[in-house]
Amino acid sequence: MVVYLDGVIGLNFLVDWMLLLGVNRLSGYPPGIGRSAAAAVFGGGYSGLCLVPGFAFLASFLWRLVSLGVISMAAFGLNRSAFSRGTLFVFLSMALGGLAISFNAGSFFGLVVSAGILALLCRMGFCGKIIGRRLIPVELVHRGKKVSFLALRDTGNTLRDPVSGEPVLIAGPEVADRLLGLKATQLRNPVQTMESNAVKGLRLIPYNTVGSGNGFLLALRCDQVDVSGKKGKKLVAFAPEHFPGGEYEGLTGGV
Repeated sequence: MVVYLDGVIGLNFLVDWMLLLGVNRLSGYPPGIGRSAAAAVFGGGYSGLCLVPGFAFLASFLWRLVSLGVISMAAFGLNRSAFSRGTLFVFLSMALGGLAISFNAGSFFGLVVSAGILALLCRMGFCGKIIGRRLIPVELVHRGKKVSFLALRDTGNTLRDPVSGEPVLIAGPEVADRLLGLKATQLRNPVQTMESNAVKGLRLIPYNTVGSGNGFLLALRCDQVDVSGKKGKKLVAFAPEHFPGGEYEGLTGGV
């Protein structure tokens, strides 16, 4: 049987790319199309290199694991969620490989086991710590300064502007610092900070929560707010406390 090198590289690129996009989807993260594609290029190149004379040793199980690890780091980075997403990607790749091997070998038992493992991994993905929550990309622009971060789409976030009734995006203290130079201590004293005229255009938004009671958050209408591709001039309120886990730096509701 003749095997074409470019076909092997192209097929493995597409499989790795789809798997990486799927892992991000399962984990509730943005697809990361460009970064996933760049990581898949490495995967395709590795698969082609395994067929080159003198490099057949790269097809061993150990080197395959190493390549999957490199692909995971390239696609997901080295943040707190990278390990969980990378692990899911590795096991999905191995399960998919088991399906292909079982199919070629005509092993019905192998097909059933591999398919079961694949289904179990997908179910674990949807029921895991991150799943059920959707993280979306947000970009704020104000007076020429641009800040990008991930926000959790929280249907329980009902914070609205009492004047216009429009939903308000909530950003954490890290975002306030990068965008406006406001520190957490200033956010904890919203009235004094607004009276000091530290940032022009600030206003107060009242909030009421079950655990923290009520109070005010500093808010600002940014020049542009891009929430998952939807752009507009929206109100952004800045919370003084960090969000748990460090996986996201904001909350959206109906924004």
